[in-house]
Amino acid sequence: MKFWWSKKKCSRQGGKCPQGNCGKKCQALSDISPGKCVCVKRHHSCGAVRQRLLDLGIIPSVKINVVNRAPLGGPLQLRIGESNLVLSMSEAALIEVEV
Repeated sequence: MKFWWSKKKCSRQGGKCPQGNCGKKCQALSDISPGKCVCVKRHHSCGAVRQRLLDLGIIPSVKINVVNRAPLGGPLQLRIGESNLVLSMSEAALIEVEV
């Protein structure tokens, strides 16, 4: 049984596409340049971070427009529907998207 207070890390955290056959269409959200529209394929996060991303509307098959990227590895500004959202690069790296 797994409790929310356990210190165990999720085995999926930081993983990449398990099939390995996605090719160039499958990328991390942190690698997308501003001005592009992408579709979310899956999350590689778990726990509270995963739940927060799902609550913010970053669910599989949703369209995300990358608006801006802060310099020096700063956060990423996204537009999902009518909402503006800012994610850190570490959180964006855990989201797999299709261009």
